[in-house]
Amino acid sequence: METYAQIKSNLRELRLKSVLENIEIRNTEAVKSKMSYMDFLLMLTQDEIDRRRFLKKESAIKKSNMGRCKNIVEFEFDFNPKINRQQIMNLATCEFIKRKENIIFAGPTGVGKTFLAKAIGLEACHRGYKVVFVRTAKMLEHIYSGKADATFNKKLDGYIKCDLLILDDWGMISFSDSMLNILNEVISERYENGSCIITSNRAIKKWDELFSEPVIASALIDRLFHNCHKIIIDGKSYRQGGANL
Repeated sequence: METYAQIKSNLRELRLKSVLENIEIRNTEAVKSKMSYMDFLLMLTQDEIDRRRFLKKESAIKKSNMGRCKNIVEFEFDFNPKINRQQIMNLATCEFIKRKENIIFAGPTGVGKTFLAKAIGLEACHRGYKVVFVRTAKMLEHIYSGKADATFNKKLDGYIKCDLLILDDWGMISFSDSMLNILNEVISERYENGSCIITSNRAIKKWDELFSEPVIASALIDRLFHNCHKIIIDGKSYRQGGANL
């Protein structure tokens, strides 16, 4: 008992929580199956690795600010057969993040744009990528507020340095000159350095209406559209149709 108590004390000090929680059960299993010392050690260490991987994923999801989100397999593709299921599933592998590509989901309200953006973001978190989800206007307001307390660059970096930035509700309102400059900074710094997913109720061909400065707008859109997957979703609202969105 003295040895066992010391082992548990050591595990607490080493912060091997999973090993501490499972050691009694694993020891019983090892005795019954006449497991070798090496196999027993492998089993205990794998428990700890699995726990830490799970916690890392949960932490990444929480920090992403995605809130309530579902897995890509829960999306009801049959409700709207116009959506290319294979294309979406390929994007959910997150290879586009490795290639520093962007995705744009455009279409009317309720067709699943944010669902798909979050579902891909969730897959990215599971694969160890740093993801940030934010409404476009809220991001711009957050960065702009940094001018008042000298945190502008720090806040800007938070949106530039993540692996995947998901900008929801792009184009709900036009961008003022100050907000356009900030948006251009974000997109320019992320160009070929990180991926973006954008959801927008506004048709892509009408995006030029959002910008007051044509030169900046042209450069911004050119960077955004380069190596970009444009997915236009038409059809009725999932919510109105009773689908599980």
